[in-house]
Amino acid sequence: MRTVIFLGLFTVIIICCISCKCDKTVNEGLTIKIQNRTDSIIHVKLFPKNKSGRSYPFCEGCGYKDAELKLSPNYDDSYVWIETIFTSVDLDIEPHILAASAFDSIHIILKNNVIIKFTHENVSGYSENIFTENSTWDFRIIESNYPNMFCPNPGKEHHYSFVISDEKILIEKIV
Repeated sequence: MRTVIFLGLFTVIIICCISCKCDKTVNEGLTIKIQNRTDSIIHVKLFPKNKSGRSYPFCEGCGYKDAELKLSPNYDDSYVWIETIFTSVDLDIEPHILAASAFDSIHIILKNNVIIKFTHENVSGYSENIFTENSTWDFRIIESNYPNMFCPNPGKEHHYSFVISDEKILIEKIV
């Protein structure tokens, strides 16, 4: 009797596996990130256009994220510890345009109360503005394949990282 049950269960599993068709569509997305390449922890305050308490929707139609974050120094090229601030499925959008559509301003507080303020109109405390066309972004495409049940789940992420570095900081104290 156990053999019959085992064979029946085995047959059902095999039929399910064979009948499943894997969707081999590559899921693509674009993310904008902030990377801390200073020598100390930085505090980032995001002022999103859409906010719910201390959180904001960090992508079109998905979950929420805290609008205040702390970033440790990161010189690693692995791209693992860089903070994503917004995600889009529009692969043709420029990172500064995506940042401008998601945020009114971004403030970064460094050690000794040095502050960087990014707004659409100007920047204070830094030599580049995250919201302007001539800002420098580090771009990489990262391919992934995280299996979903028995099927591959290929992905291609377009990462734009805005780097905060000591060389570009202009000293300005919080008043």
